[in-house]
Amino acid sequence: MIPVEVFDELTAERARSLSQAEASVRAEGLTVGADVESVTQRWARGEISTGQMRELVRRLYGA
Repeated sequence: MIPVEVFDELTAERARSLSQAEASVRAEGLTVGADVESVTQRWARGEISTGQMRELVRRLYGA
């Protein structure tokens, strides 16, 4: 287990990373699909690990 403060810092960092990634996608004139957004939001909230998030996104794209 980790202290709540550490968990909050980690999820805040994930949320910032996600915002930056979404901005990058928009800058390229693309959009993030709702299915991918759902998975990445779960990751940002700390509900799933980075590995789980990657695997779920790969499955969505058949990779």
